[in-house]
Amino acid sequence: MATITLEYDGRNIAIKQLIQVLFTLGAKEASPDTKAEQTKMVKESLSTAFDELHAGKARKNARNLFS
Repeated sequence: MATITLEYDGRNIAIKQLIQVLFTLGAKEASPDTKAEQTKMVKESLSTAFDELHAGKARKNARNLFS
């Protein structure tokens, strides 16, 4: 499952209708993460990063990530 965060003008009717269409298609509104959940996600992402680094899968030069 993927998560997105939206920022929009609450007065924009077209955006509100588009969001309603997304809900109709099966999207759901997620509750804000708790501190414990955020801490767990950070630990998991750091563990993954270090595992990739030790396995030689990490890129050596981060500047090339977006080129």
